[in-house]
Amino acid sequence: MRKVQFFVIVETILLVMGLMTIMANNLSSFILILVLILLALRFYNQDKRNNFLLTVGLVLLFLILMLNPYIIMAVVLGVVYVVINHFSQVKKKNRFALVRFREEELKAKPIRNQWIGADMHDSDFYAFDDINIIRLTGSDTIDLSNVIVTGKDNVVIIRKVFGPTKILVPIDVGVKLDVSAIYGSVRYFDFAEYDLRNESLKLWHEQDDDYLKVVKIIVNTLAGDVEVVRK
Repeated sequence: MRKVQFFVIVETILLVMGLMTIMANNLSSFILILVLILLALRFYNQDKRNNFLLTVGLVLLFLILMLNPYIIMAVVLGVVYVVINHFSQVKKKNRFALVRFREEELKAKPIRNQWIGADMHDSDFYAFDDINIIRLTGSDTIDLSNVIVTGKDNVVIIRKVFGPTKILVPIDVGVKLDVSAIYGSVRYFDFAEYDLRNESLKLWHEQDDDYLKVVKIIVNTLAGDVEVVRK
C-alpha cells in the first residue's frame, strides 16, 4: 500500500470518529446542523440577514472541532505528513542536482547543520574555506590554526540563537570582527571586554591593513558571548 493511500485511510478514520463523537453530543450536533442549515440558506437564497448568527455558529463549530481529540490527531498527522513528504522531495531534488553538478564537473560539498550541542569547527585541510554556520543553540569553537589562510577575502559567518562562540586565530592573520547581539559580550584579543545590549559592534585594528592574510568574522546571535584569541 502506498503511503498516500495509507495516509488518506488513517485521516478518513480519524475524521469520521471525530464527527461521530461530535454528533453524539446534543449541543455540538445542534450547532453543526444549525451551521449547515444557515450555509444552505445563504447559498440558495443569497440571504445575508443571518450573517451574525452564521459567524457565531462557525466560531463555536471551530472550537468544538479543535477540542475534539480525533480532529486534533488528524490535524497533527496531516502536518507531520506534509513536512516529511516535503523533506523527502527536497532530498530527492538535491540528489538529482548533485548528479548534475558532477556531470558538469562542478564541485559541490553539502554539509548538514548541527543545531544543538557543542561543536568544534576545525579542518584537516590545508587550504582555508569560508565558513557559514547556522545554529539553534550550543558552544562553538572555530579553530583556524590548522589551515593556511591566504588573501584578505576570507569570511566566517555564524548565526545562532544562544550560546558562546570562540575563534582561535593564528598570530599572522588579521581579524575584522562584526558582532550583533541582543544580550552578550565581546572579547577581542587582549582588549577590554565589551557588553552588547541590543546593538552591533565592529572591531578591527589599524595594523590589519598591513597583514597579508585577513579573516572577516561575522556573528549574529540573540544571546551569547563572542571571544577572539590568538593561538
